[in-house]
Amino acid sequence: MKELDKETLGKIIAGALFGGLFIYAYVAYFWMPYSKKIADNKVKLEKLEKDISSAKQIKAQFKNLQEKLEQLKIQKAEAEKKLPRDKKLPDLIRTLKSLSDKNSVKILFINPSSSSRDQYFTKVNYSMSVKGKYHDIGRFFAAIALEERILNVEDLVISQLDAAGDSCSVNFNLSAYQYGG
Repeated sequence: MKELDKETLGKIIAGALFGGLFIYAYVAYFWMPYSKKIADNKVKLEKLEKDISSAKQIKAQFKNLQEKLEQLKIQKAEAEKKLPRDKKLPDLIRTLKSLSDKNSVKILFINPSSSSRDQYFTKVNYSMSVKGKYHDIGRFFAAIALEERILNVEDLVISQLDAAGDSCSVNFNLSAYQYGG
């Protein structure tokens, strides 16, 4: 075997030293930071996948949530037609006028009278007088009772107008209810 001279030995040591330095630099500045980023990203990915699966489970539980919300909105609108939040006097007058025309009854007057507040609703009273044939007035009252809005006829007073008995006048209180909650 040949003995290595000092220069060749120095070159080998320098090469090994530079190789070791290169490997250290590669591991310290490239391998370790990227492997740490990869590990962090794996943890984030696992967390996101867990969140996605959790969201899918929640979605499965509330699959019909949008449909239920739409149904509840429709029910709310229907309930507000029956028990509105405010008086809606013009709508009430239009409804009464329409019903009186359909049943051949003439409205003589509508006067707002008292109102009383309960825990959940307010009762607004209107003093009314109508004129027409007895059976037409009866159909008029039946039509009021069948209205979508909650209306009530109270304190009915019937008086006869003509001698033939065809026409009569009726004074009564109409109670309209509105939501007071």
